[in-house]
Amino acid sequence: MSSKLSTLAIEVVETITALLDPTDLRSLRLVCRALNEKTLRDFGLADFATVHTDLSRKSLQRLRDISESSHLAFYVQHLHIKYADDDGKLGRGLDWCRHPSGCLAEEPPNSGGATLLRDILAQKLLQCRSFHIHSYDEYQPPHETDCLIPSDAAGIILSIVAKAGLALRAFTIQSSHDGNGRLDTPRLQMPLSQTPEFVAAWSHIEELVLDYAMTVDQGAWVIHLIASAPRLRKLSLGIYEAEISFTTLLASLHALNRLEELSLGSANVTVENFSTFLLNNCQTLRSLTLRHVSLANGGTWATVLENMKGQIPHLQYLLLFHLKQETDNRRVIFSKMTRYPVVPEPEDPGPDKRLRFDRRRIESVSEPITLRYWGGGRRVAGVMYHGMGIDHVLRALADTVETM
Repeated sequence: MSSKLSTLAIEVVETITALLDPTDLRSLRLVCRALNEKTLRDFGLADFATVHTDLSRKSLQRLRDISESSHLAFYVQHLHIKYADDDGKLGRGLDWCRHPSGCLAEEPPNSGGATLLRDILAQKLLQCRSFHIHSYDEYQPPHETDCLIPSDAAGIILSIVAKAGLALRAFTIQSSHDGNGRLDTPRLQMPLSQTPEFVAAWSHIEELVLDYAMTVDQGAWVIHLIASAPRLRKLSLGIYEAEISFTTLLASLHALNRLEELSLGSANVTVENFSTFLLNNCQTLRSLTLRHVSLANGGTWATVLENMKGQIPHLQYLLLFHLKQETDNRRVIFSKMTRYPVVPEPEDPGPDKRLRFDRRRIESVSEPITLRYWGGGRRVAGVMYHGMGIDHVLRALADTVETM
């Protein structure tokens, strides 16, 4: 059987291996050399498209070994940086020199973990241009020289972008605190983002996710990163201490007009700046997520939802959760949406027991809308819709929005 399979054209073999789970695929590769070669592409994409590292000596040595494999290095596309232990530390087993501010100092030539990582990315892993850094709340972090924290990792990656000219595709900082974790500003190497080399490399980025609690002193830096990314397709921001001026500046970035996905968390917006931002991207926007977003200066979410109707023709995904409006400093709810008929299905409480879900059918809409209940009773704190006919959904939401 195996000899017959090995004689099939590679396209046929790949069609078969696409149906296998990773364990079976690895077993199949051990059958013979011909199958090993014909399954290399699927194996490389399944096991090496995303490589995880905690920037420890051992982990970087493994990354170097992968980069020196002519068969595997080509398939590495994403580098995911996350601490391995519960203490949240990175970079174990290496020495990291620091300035008094806590920022990492320049390493001696040809030594140190940052230099090794730069050489691997710039010279070996030429397809790896997507980076994901898992973070947490770094309030008043210690200045340790035998390990790193996520802010250090972000600074290292951005420094490599500037010095090696890496043309990034995607950059993510994801907080484990539901977007509420802070980063330590001095360690982000923010001045490097102003250099011509960084701006040239950064201009290729298409996805930017900064899902952490951005502080006031990081606002101008974040605006600069966005303004330097004319090809941006996906933008996700967790905004904690930023003032309305931040979203006003965001709306004024006329070069930012090709977004397909937008997600805002804990932002302060006005009807004017939010509407302007949506209109700048109205011909391309397909997905919109708003979590804990507060509407200021006397605006109402009913007005925002009404203004969106007929303006975003390609929008197919909408998620609203725990919105607020400053007129009465109350949370927005959509409890009147329960007047629409429920779609019969088993109730799913979700991972958070305070949340409960059901789905409702709106007339003239292709798919049901999901309602997210918060706490006891029938308070609908969030809604989610994925499908066509978004204007009918917006009309229903505008008609049922209320505050509590």
